[in-house]
Amino acid sequence: MNVQRSDPLQHAPQAYTATDEIKRQLDHLWRERWVRTALPVIALLLTIIYLPIWFSILAIVINLGAEFLSMTFMRGLDPTRQPKRYLYVIGCMFIIHFSFCLPAVLIWQQNLYNAKAFSVGLLMATLMQLISARSIHLPFGYIGLWAAVLSAVCGNTYYWVQLHDFSGLFLTSLGIFCGVGYTVVAMHTSHRLHRDSALDRQAALDSNRAKSRFLAQVSHELRTPLNAILGMGHAELRRNRDALGKTRLSVLIASAEGLSTLLDDILDMSAIEAGSLPIRPLQVCPSEEIAATLALYQPAITEAGLTLCQNIDASLEKTWVLDPQRLRQCLSNLLSNALKSTKQGGINIIAGSKTDAEGKPLLCIDIYDSGPGIPPHLHDKVFEPFCTGRARTSGSGLGLSISRTLARQMGGDLVIAANTADQSGAHLVLTIQMNTVQEPPTASTAPSAAGPTTIAGMTILVVDDVATNRLVAATYLRMLGANMLEATSGAEALTILERNHPDLVLLDMNMPDMNGLETLARIRALPGDIASLPVIAMTADAMAEHRSFYLGSGLDGYLAKPITPSRIEAEVAAVLGEATPF
Repeated sequence: MNVQRSDPLQHAPQAYTATDEIKRQLDHLWRERWVRTALPVIALLLTIIYLPIWFSILAIVINLGAEFLSMTFMRGLDPTRQPKRYLYVIGCMFIIHFSFCLPAVLIWQQNLYNAKAFSVGLLMATLMQLISARSIHLPFGYIGLWAAVLSAVCGNTYYWVQLHDFSGLFLTSLGIFCGVGYTVVAMHTSHRLHRDSALDRQAALDSNRAKSRFLAQVSHELRTPLNAILGMGHAELRRNRDALGKTRLSVLIASAEGLSTLLDDILDMSAIEAGSLPIRPLQVCPSEEIAATLALYQPAITEAGLTLCQNIDASLEKTWVLDPQRLRQCLSNLLSNALKSTKQGGINIIAGSKTDAEGKPLLCIDIYDSGPGIPPHLHDKVFEPFCTGRARTSGSGLGLSISRTLARQMGGDLVIAANTADQSGAHLVLTIQMNTVQEPPTASTAPSAAGPTTIAGMTILVVDDVATNRLVAATYLRMLGANMLEATSGAEALTILERNHPDLVLLDMNMPDMNGLETLARIRALPGDIASLPVIAMTADAMAEHRSFYLGSGLDGYLAKPITPSRIEAEVAAVLGEATPF
């Protein structure tokens, strides 16, 4: 349902204001602060050749002090709300440029050709830095230009009037004003470039946020009906005894799962583009993760008339640190890709460990299939989004691209390797960096001999305003042997919790009147042990930002719709501290 809620993806677009210009100006100055400090100091130190030392040192102190004060006053400055502070910055800008130009004007008074060349060089340096560094917020550039022009015109006039050379005064003044005119034009050009760059960047960010909001909304709206399709499909498949009916239901479920996978891939691709795809390393046994993923694909491979051969090295049977969810995701994408392209023969998996050039341990998985293979000219292109790489192969073309990105984020890679003489088809090699376990589990943290927690026999409260979602959850929970209480709203859930003490709550996040986070806060405020009841988010908000947002808001676990029995069971076990979420 569409309800008002706090959403980590919602950001209002901002106009490019004077405040933004000042912030951009400050960022630019701060990035180059050491160069901008050193060069004026060096230039003013050189004026000692022509001026008293005390005067040059005083100019340096005034220049650096005004620069420091200006950057201090510019932090968080809003001219409309802080006009006095804005005037302080304007004053500092005048002092910065006047203190730099005044020595040049005094040197100009000396009747030495090299002195005049040095003086002109200092003034030109001032104009250049006004164009390049002070024109992001034009008033700062203009006040600096005014300081430079004032000192130059006064000094030049004084020099030529003393000599009674008015033709020299006219020509040099004309040169000064021509230089000023060019500087003004160049400052405006630089200002427009900076402004256009900032506006283009803002437009790109706004567009990306709009795309993310659109994807999140589409994903949310599709996942609720998908949840119902998969839930009822699984329930009917277990109940149906007719072979033809089972076949039809299997096709229905497979199609819905394919759509769910496509949704996940699109969201992952969006997260990759935004640089926000999370990696969560845990202590796991790689061989168990690989075997579990292969077991999921074994029925489909067998049904396709193919063989699945696996060889998992014993080195992977001990505990390593890596992200098990991303490992399964990469391996699932590769198995799905091999299954789609292989019509006869089989798929061969060889998993082991090796070290990279720096001596770091790597998980290495070779995936062979007996399909038509990938043409050499597509070996690089096949890892681009939406490229399938093989003729007559269905799919979105996102799996290999996502898997390579994930592998590289985890310190490894995904590449196409050459086949040996007796091999055909595709040969892909997935590598993922593994870290050694620093501290072995103690007796207090090791799993108990009784084995992992089972959901059977638990009483679980399902809170969701959509009846279909409650029905799907009830169906799955009964399949897992759990008892169920249900509530249509947060208020009803609180009423139920006053009379009952379930083992766990599955809570929808997007309910009207009282949303999931508000309901959670009310649960945590209840008296007694019920306040610490484990609460798992059950939501169609499935982006990585949503998961981080909800877990950071106090939820104990997170389930993205469409849910499945295995995901419910694994997440419940994880929340109760006995297993890793899948």
